[in-house]
Amino acid sequence: MNSLAAITLWLATLTTGQRPYNHIFFVLLENVGYEAVVGDTVNAPYINNELLPQAVLYTQSFGITHPSLPNYLAIFSGDTQGVTNDRCDNGPFAAPNLWEKMNAAGMICKGYMEDLPYAGAPMCKYDGLYYKRHNPFPFFMGLPGQAWVSYVGPYSEDACWTEFSFITPNVIHDMHTGATIEEKVRNGDTWLSQHLPAIIAYANSHYGLVILTMDEGRIGNHILTILVGPGQTPGTQINTQVNHYNTLKTVTDNFGLEALGNCGGLPGLY
Repeated sequence: MNSLAAITLWLATLTTGQRPYNHIFFVLLENVGYEAVVGDTVNAPYINNELLPQAVLYTQSFGITHPSLPNYLAIFSGDTQGVTNDRCDNGPFAAPNLWEKMNAAGMICKGYMEDLPYAGAPMCKYDGLYYKRHNPFPFFMGLPGQAWVSYVGPYSEDACWTEFSFITPNVIHDMHTGATIEEKVRNGDTWLSQHLPAIIAYANSHYGLVILTMDEGRIGNHILTILVGPGQTPGTQINTQVNHYNTLKTVTDNFGLEALGNCGGLPGLY
C-alpha cells in the first residue's frame, strides 16, 4: 500500500469510527435466495448452526436485478453497465471498477475462481464448472494484457490472500446447480463447511472481514448477506434494507476509495 492510501485509510478511520480491515474476503453464492437457506438446518446445517451464530445477518438484503451477470457487474463497479443477460461477450466496459481503484491506490484486488483452469483463462466456461459470468474481472478494460495472470486465478485453500479477495465457488458449490433447491443448498453448505472456517480463522488473526452473499434470489430477489470478523457482533440481525451497492460501498469505504457508480451517498454495511 502506498503512503497516500495509508493516509486515506487513517482519515476514513477518523470519520467512521471503524478501524479499516486489513483484508476483506468476498464469497459469492448463487440464486437460491434467503428463504431457501436461513432456517433450513437440514440442508444448510453449517450456515445455520455454525456460521450464523458467529455472524451479523442482514435480514433485508436484495440483489439488484436478474439474471446473474448484471449483479456481478454491480458488485464490482456499482452499476449493471446496462447488461440484461448472461452473455459472456458483454463488454469489456471502460467504467471505473474495484480492481482499478484498488490498484491505483497501491492495493491488490484479486479474484479466486474455483475450477478456472489456469490464471487468466479467457474462456466463457470450462468443464461445466467454471462460468465467466460469475467472474466480473474480464468484463472491464481496467485489467490490461498480462494483468490477468497476476490478478485472476484458480481458487486454492493455500492462496496468498490479498487486501481484497473475490472468491467464487464453482457452479455446483455456489448453489447454482442441482436437481432440486434442497440439493443446491446442500452442495453450497457442504463446500462452505469445508472452506470457510479456514478463511474466517485467517480473517480473525489478521484483522479481516468475511462477506458472504448471493448474486440474486428467487423470491423478491431476497438474498443472504452476512459479515464475520473482528468488530462484528456475533448473532446480530440487522433489518435495514440493503443491496449490492451497500456491500460494495463497505469495501470502498474500508479501503478509503472513492465510491463507485450508484454507491455514492449510500452507507456501507457497518
